[in-house]
Amino acid sequence: MEQKKIMINAPVSADGDDATTWALPEGAVARLGQGLVQALAFSADGQHLAVGTRVGLYLYEVETMSPVALWDTERGLVSTVAFSPDGKWVATGNWDEVLKVWDVQRSLCMAQMELRFPDASIFSPDNRWLATSDKTTATINLWNPESGELFKKFTNKPKKGGYSMPIAFSPDTDLIASTDREDTDSNTEFITVWDIESGEQIAYFTGHTGSIHSLYFSPCGRFLASGGLEDGTVHVWDVINWQQITTYTGYGTSRMIPSYSQDGTLRAAAVVTSDDDDTITVWELERDEKLYTVRERLGGSGVVNFSNGSQLAHESENGGIKVWHLGNPNTHKSNYQPLSFSNSITFSADGKTLVAEYRRAGRLYSHGDVLFWDLASKCPSRAIETEPIGTEQFFYTTSDGKPHVVSLDDGTVRLWEVDDNNVLIAEFTGHEKRWKRAALTPTGNRLACMDEEKTLIVWDLQTMDELCKFTHLHERFPDAEPATLEFSPDGQLLLSETDHQPSTRLWDVENGEEVREFPSGEIGGVMGLWDCRGFSPCGSFLACTEARTEERSDNETICLWDIKQKEILMALPFRHAWRYAYSPCSSYLAWAGEDPEEGILLWDLKRQEIHRRIPLPEECQDVHSLKFSSCGQYLAFGAAWETGLEKVPICLWEVETGKHIVTFSGHVSDIQAVAFSPNNELLASASFDGSILLWDLKPYL
Repeated sequence: MEQKKIMINAPVSADGDDATTWALPEGAVARLGQGLVQALAFSADGQHLAVGTRVGLYLYEVETMSPVALWDTERGLVSTVAFSPDGKWVATGNWDEVLKVWDVQRSLCMAQMELRFPDASIFSPDNRWLATSDKTTATINLWNPESGELFKKFTNKPKKGGYSMPIAFSPDTDLIASTDREDTDSNTEFITVWDIESGEQIAYFTGHTGSIHSLYFSPCGRFLASGGLEDGTVHVWDVINWQQITTYTGYGTSRMIPSYSQDGTLRAAAVVTSDDDDTITVWELERDEKLYTVRERLGGSGVVNFSNGSQLAHESENGGIKVWHLGNPNTHKSNYQPLSFSNSITFSADGKTLVAEYRRAGRLYSHGDVLFWDLASKCPSRAIETEPIGTEQFFYTTSDGKPHVVSLDDGTVRLWEVDDNNVLIAEFTGHEKRWKRAALTPTGNRLACMDEEKTLIVWDLQTMDELCKFTHLHERFPDAEPATLEFSPDGQLLLSETDHQPSTRLWDVENGEEVREFPSGEIGGVMGLWDCRGFSPCGSFLACTEARTEERSDNETICLWDIKQKEILMALPFRHAWRYAYSPCSSYLAWAGEDPEEGILLWDLKRQEIHRRIPLPEECQDVHSLKFSSCGQYLAFGAAWETGLEKVPICLWEVETGKHIVTFSGHVSDIQAVAFSPNNELLASASFDGSILLWDLKPYL
């Protein structure tokens, strides 16, 4: 059958080929990054790749690996995608339990269905039906894709549970297969086969000893292949004689994705994930022959798609989205950077670059690459191209305005001065444990690192000698992860913190000893653990909260620690602190609480009194980020997502008067960080959706 080329219209609000300007919210001038990838699907002709992200649905042209369209940005959070066999439609399912069917040529949503969170969606070979599965109810729904009407339901056990619920149509659209399990306490799954016309379950196959990841019918319709989730097996079943034909084993703890080619050859992609590199190997199963192997860390959610026995798409932290074709030695790859979300953003001193520190997907305290976004071209580049993928990197600007990056590669730490010609300033090797956190003094004369066992080493960067060494022990939770490492502005003190009911230590670097009065302190007759919020720019104060414990879950006390006197200066009249920010000149400390009625408190550090309280917008229940402008005149905050919100608000106020200036709405999830450009013409916001939006402040300031 001849495949016709799909004609795709430009997305709404498109500005030529500049994808960073597509479907922007009001007030935004660019979107940097396309959101965390959640799903991948090839068109039947293999010419296009649908990429579901937290921003929306991007359509890529495979040959160029360039985006050609962007849809479904109203809410985003696209978690499932499926092409119709004729290439006319694309289905998207999102976190809000909404399924949409898009007309590819007209770029229009044809139908919309509300359903529980879909585990999978697939069109029937004759384009007549769209099937979705829901593992929580063990149900397959059959929809009319043009009208959105529900045609039929197939229900297995009342509560399936498990990892997923894959589905597959037979080529003649007479049968539909899915998975089930005996009970929610068992990992063993079996395959059920339904007759679509009668709605009856006509067979089930047992043989898997664990969860099943994927199902695929052969082109002739006689065979059904099933791939295990983590046992490295593929089973082949005869759906005419209702019996197992063969089992392919020996692929380790792989996630197996079987797929038949048009001529009936069975191949499978074996995916192995580990703490180091991940591996994808494409096998021709009958001949036990390796066709393609890639060994690198998968990006984002680790999404992999293997279709028609010939096309493989996956994310890679080393080169965006990659596509491999059987018989083609060259791999197509995009410039997209699927590095999870950015939790720290900073403009360069000249305002021409936005620096973003990215997290590793699924790893709360693990940093990824530092990317430099050139605001003229809107293109990213790695801060240190020579560093291997997988290093944990941290960005610093020293008091003389020079940018630096510290990279941690297992037991090696490197310090770079990053500009047009990156210069390696220091390298320390041979440490037996894995480095986890780093800190650089504002003057750039000392470097500190904390390893996985909470050993801290401080080096003198003028002599390259070890200056001092400490051990941070969490008395109650020895396996707690390193979470924070920070120098005081003068470089004489070092703050370290671990997660899990935070344990905080303050170290005197000059004398090589712990400041024993800290963190223990007594407020209101109660001794507690302390969660520190960072040094003030002037170096006089350290803000901290009495962290919640199992014994005291309803109470927190916010205190200012006097650095010189090494004692608690005072308790602030504010409870349940969540986010904070110092003004650049240390005039104010802004606190945001968990109670929205408390709003944001501006505390005058010099007068030691409340300057004002700023109320939060009605739709905002939780402040997730706070930032003063470099001039100290303005304060920006980004909210966390709340139930019912389609877009998360970002607000801007004038500090002295408390006047509300503007509210922007564009991200679909928590705002991780905000930053002002040096001239206050741009505000950048980084979100948990994996994108950064640039907002135009010129009409308002």
